[in-house]
Amino acid sequence: MGEIVQEDKGVLKQTLLIEIEKAKETMIQVAREEGITSESTLQVSQSIDQLLNRLHKVSLTK
Repeated sequence: MGEIVQEDKGVLKQTLLIEIEKAKETMIQVAREEGITSESTLQVSQSIDQLLNRLHKVSLTK
């Protein structure tokens, strides 16, 4: 049973890493178009923070 949880955790981590990379690319594009301090850029940045927090929580759990 523990192996299944570990496997799911690994898949979740990989999914989060992919989501983070996509969001970073989006943030760079939005920042280029609208400026680094635009509301849209800040929103994408906050979503990246949330993803990073989720990744950190997953990494801490056994």
